[in-house]
Amino acid sequence: MAEKIVDQETVWRRLAAAFQNDRVSGAYLFHGPSGVGKEALAIRFSSLLNCRKPEDEPCGICPSCKKFKILQHPNLTLVIPFPRDKDIKKDDPPIKALSNQTLAILHEMIPAKAKDPYQKIELPKAKTILINSIREVRQKVYLKAMEPGRKVVLVFDAHLLMTQQGESANALLKILEEPPRNTTFILTTDQSERLFETVRSRCQSIFFPAVPEPVLVQFLTETKQKDEKNARLIAHLAQGNVRIAKKLAEENLDEVDAVIKSLVEWITSNGETGWQSFMRHAISVYRADPQEFSFHLQLLSYWFRDAMHVQKMDGEAELILGSMDKEIREFSDRFPRADFPDIITSIETCSDSLSRNFNVNLVLMNLLLDIKDNLRG
Repeated sequence: MAEKIVDQETVWRRLAAAFQNDRVSGAYLFHGPSGVGKEALAIRFSSLLNCRKPEDEPCGICPSCKKFKILQHPNLTLVIPFPRDKDIKKDDPPIKALSNQTLAILHEMIPAKAKDPYQKIELPKAKTILINSIREVRQKVYLKAMEPGRKVVLVFDAHLLMTQQGESANALLKILEEPPRNTTFILTTDQSERLFETVRSRCQSIFFPAVPEPVLVQFLTETKQKDEKNARLIAHLAQGNVRIAKKLAEENLDEVDAVIKSLVEWITSNGETGWQSFMRHAISVYRADPQEFSFHLQLLSYWFRDAMHVQKMDGEAELILGSMDKEIREFSDRFPRADFPDIITSIETCSDSLSRNFNVNLVLMNLLLDIKDNLRG
């Protein structure tokens, strides 16, 4: 791969051993926290399964590996969430659901993903894996392979099979129940609990843990040219998420602090002006870049998590937002009866609801009301 995959050596050794011992499963479920390398290892493993000179790693130089490096191998099928920009018929390919504008974005995202496997392929308003995508998979996997090797179907954000009454998940389950020869499905998800148990039971489950903080520090110092102090701060903020760590490495950390302070100030405001400012900011960021807004919610969660630790541990707490130590301690003192665990749960619920395409205005207003109630205790 063009970009280094951070840690997950234990997981990789398990996958490589399965390949070397000719015990590759017909279906895997790669699950664990966000940004820890599930999709990255899924691509690498797919390349290994098709490498012409394989050992415990794909060689990277054979014709097959070169095609996997650009995600253009005929044995590889990518399934990702699509929006339904246009109405399509039952037998239409899923690509027909995309507008020309969305299609252009997709054509930019595939090479970006090939260059950096931690990049998310996220199309605007894509909240479901279309059943047409699974029907297309069914057509492909039973055809004779165009090249030697093993067909691999990568289903990213597999929990989004569960939208629309789970019709896409049911369609995939029918394939998994009678899997085609020499084919492997790899489902990746941050939310495996949302999948049908029948789907999970058909897959070999492989858990990806968060990347240890010292490993992230080393990655940031070696590949992002961060000094030790800033690398430690970024790794602490990232909480094992490589994607967030890489994002923070490209940003001004003072601006991150400013975002958090603004969010907290707006949310805890007694007047309507603060709430209106939060709603304007949140809706604008969410519509422009849902992943960016998800990151803002994560930062907000860190703030209340730190305030909770200060409250519960009489001030003897190591803070995620260490650069804002003074402000967080003052905030915790300001709300001595606050139910911070419930606030954190409300933020998680908000993030989950937005990922399920609930009404953004209603979800954000519920969040504001929940925070207001729980700050009073």
